[in-house]
Order: sequence, then C-alpha cells, then structure tokens
Amino acid sequence: MNNLSKEFEKLSLTGRLCYLFMCIEKYLITCYSDRDWTPVAQRLWQWTNIYWDEGCDIYDPVVPEFLLEFDTYQETNIRSFDGKLSEEDYVVLKGLYNGITNGNVDDEINLVLMLPIDFNNACECSNFSDANESTLMIIDKMQQFLSLHNISFPDMNKVRHMTVDEKNGWGDFVDSKYLSIII
Repeated sequence: MNNLSKEFEKLSLTGRLCYLFMCIEKYLITCYSDRDWTPVAQRLWQWTNIYWDEGCDIYDPVVPEFLLEFDTYQETNIRSFDGKLSEEDYVVLKGLYNGITNGNVDDEINLVLMLPIDFNNACECSNFSDANESTLMIIDKMQQFLSLHNISFPDMNKVRHMTVDEKNGWGDFVDSKYLSIII
C-alpha cells in the first residue's frame, strides 16, 4: 500500500468509492481526452446517492466486457442487462469504446472500469471491517493505473470529511456529483 494508506483508512466506504471515481475520471480524461466521458461520469456519481446494489446496476453498462459481450443491442440488452438498457444509451456507450477496446476482459480500460464493480462486490453483505482491506487494495490498484500513465492522484482533501465515523464506516448517502471533473 502506498504512503497515503493511513489517510485512506480514515475514509468511510462512501468516501473511498468517491475517491475511486475521482481517479477513474482523471484516467479517462487523460488517456482518452478526445472522448466525452459524461455518460460514464453520470453513472459513476449517481452511485453514492442511492443504495449501492441499485447504483451498481445502473453503472454496469459502462463496463466494456458487459456492454460489448454480444453483437447486437437486442441481445446485449436482454442477456446482459435484463432489458433495462435503452438503445440510445447502448449506442452512446458503445461509441465511446470504438477504437479503444472490443470488450476484452484484459484491456486496461475494462480493468479500470471494472474496479467499482469489484469495490461493490467487496462490500456486499459485509460490514466495514470485512470490506476494509479489500477496498484499500482496490484503491491501490487504481493508483497503479494512474502511476503507469504519470497521472497525478486526485486531491484527497475533497473527500477527507467522509470518515469512518459515519454509519458504521459505510458513510452517509451523498450527492457527490460536485466532486466530478467531467459533469
């Protein structure tokens, strides 16, 4: 773990998730600055304002391996998203990945965008102490991707107020869109 690990240990799970989103946004706008990542950012930042399982379901379509698994909108919508993905969203999201990835699970952008799902899975049916170490490891993975591209880490002071003292370490619901550098 990097030298910021002690600071991250003080953050609630919501604070950590927000920090992860801040990292993802920096990655996207630095590595793929020619794309409008607003649809991805909107799906990221809604997560902290609702129950996480709902947030995860809304976010799922931005992960290339899920979105690009099948050849057509109809098949993708039914088989990957239980009929809940609009054709308009499908076209927009698929266009974002054109020329970047074909949905391969090992593509870097897929690995980066999969981290919030991994974070959610680490917290599911868990308490703070059970999710503590695994969520810190996910943040560390994200920071490794940023370092690989010489991208500076986001300012942790923006989430420092989201402490483990809130809701048994989970943190409060928060409209976190103000942390976005995209929307």
